[in-house]
Amino acid sequence: MAADSEEVGYPCPACDSPLYGWTAAHDPLRRGERIVVDRCEGCGLAVTRAAEPPDPAAELEPLIDAAGGGRFELVAANRRSVQASLGGAQWAGLEPELRRLHLNPESTRLLLAKRGFEVQSVRTPFSARGSELMRQTLLNAFTLRDNFLFNARAGRLPEPVTAKDRWLLRLDYAVSYIVWVPCAIVAYPLESLAAGFGRGGVLEVEARWSDGG
Repeated sequence: MAADSEEVGYPCPACDSPLYGWTAAHDPLRRGERIVVDRCEGCGLAVTRAAEPPDPAAELEPLIDAAGGGRFELVAANRRSVQASLGGAQWAGLEPELRRLHLNPESTRLLLAKRGFEVQSVRTPFSARGSELMRQTLLNAFTLRDNFLFNARAGRLPEPVTAKDRWLLRLDYAVSYIVWVPCAIVAYPLESLAAGFGRGGVLEVEARWSDGG
């Protein structure tokens, strides 16, 4: 295990079980600073470690779209997916530098139940976003920084300050574009197959207020 294995000082926000060190990633936005990600052995929720516990309401709110009639949809990267198993700490959907909670179907049900919502359906269908995450997960095996193209296109990468930084930036661009097509060719059928077995990269949840809204 790459991360510290001791129990964390706060419980899982989904099921209140202990959290333990699971893996360690390198923050692509802070020049490789180490990020520890913890995992709940009960519901499988992964949590980016910090001094304070996460705020589930603040984490879930950006993922929710109202659907009318007291219903809503939640869309998130699926930590129970094939691509997450393949990528581990380099899974493109993890992004521990951007969020604390990394959801799977069970933990999502529990987190929503604590907020008074009843889950109606959980799907992991094939989607363009799922295929994109699979492709970037494969690309992460070749680049120095995880999610390099994602972060470059979003303008999140830090400005290079040394000649070495500039050289490494050009190297990651070159490698990304060289392997982009082979990774895309592999990603499409692999993600399609994963989605067919219910382990696609994107989690789609429909829920409503438990009292009927």
